[in-house]
Amino acid sequence: MVVLTLLEKCYSFRWRHFLKIFEDILSPLIEGLEVQFKILGKTGENWIQVEVFGSDVPVVTRYLDQKFGLAPISLENLNVFEEVRGKIIDARQVGYGLYVDVGISSPRHIDVLLPLHVLRSQLANGKKLSVTNIVEAFALYDNRPLTIQVTRIDKTKGEIEGRLSTSQYSLFEEWVSLDFDRILVLGRPFTEVHRVVKRSNFERDVIKVLPLGFLEQLLLCKLGTEGPGIIKGIGSMLPQTPLHCFSPKKARTIREDP
Repeated sequence: MVVLTLLEKCYSFRWRHFLKIFEDILSPLIEGLEVQFKILGKTGENWIQVEVFGSDVPVVTRYLDQKFGLAPISLENLNVFEEVRGKIIDARQVGYGLYVDVGISSPRHIDVLLPLHVLRSQLANGKKLSVTNIVEAFALYDNRPLTIQVTRIDKTKGEIEGRLSTSQYSLFEEWVSLDFDRILVLGRPFTEVHRVVKRSNFERDVIKVLPLGFLEQLLLCKLGTEGPGIIKGIGSMLPQTPLHCFSPKKARTIREDP
């Protein structure tokens, strides 16, 4: 038997219901293997915990690590230059960077800091922009999934720093280069968001719904469709759910010289 902390969070006012949905998603993924599992709930930081037991536990553990990622738990399990998945927390709360929760809880809860100078270098062509400017231009809001690379670990001080991974940086560059608005839906499972889009009057304006995580979805808008208009139209159908627009035009603008 093993208890796994997955790098997927369960939050919002309907988190108990969403845990049941996650259980329904997990069941067919491990069908046919000699294991049983139980959703234990979530940690204080909202990471989903699963208990797995049976002869195929090692197989399932590797699969879940590939599919969702497993929290390192201890600072001792994290290494410099390692890539790890995480979720943004407390966006715009500090002026010196952006924090990403990667599931470190021992010896205490520690988040990874993406320093402001690194964000400027990777996303803003080195321009001296504020954290708020960068967060709003690239929709770097709470609970958004990011893949980062660890660049510094100070075990004495309990500090971790990082940067966007190569794949994450490349994805942002692709978004900036293509003239498609994208809408982040943070706090709803794929099935609910897909159903809302299908039932709305905006289905023709959305190319597809793409999952970024269990409760984080992306709406890819058609060329010429403005994201804020979609948000205004479907916002009432997704109450208490943060919706944010990524505009490639806005992202390009902050990079330009004044």
